[in-house]
Amino acid sequence: MGFSPDLHDSDMNFRCPGCERAVVRKGLWIKSAKVFVCDTCNTQTPLTYGLKLAIFDAHLHSNDPLILSAYKNSRRQ
Repeated sequence: MGFSPDLHDSDMNFRCPGCERAVVRKGLWIKSAKVFVCDTCNTQTPLTYGLKLAIFDAHLHSNDPLILSAYKNSRRQ
């Protein structure tokens, strides 16, 4: 799965890895951003290609927002 242009204008949900605050961003923002900085706790999270794909995939297949820290921890194993 890639970054479908059909999802560029869609609201996508994920959670900050520092404080788990729910965040909503447009698909195009997720596709083009390099770093997410939380407005609440100032945690900086690099938005890698794999993480971006996981956010898009979670948007298509789940009602729950992706927790960025859970994704990062699962990739280390």
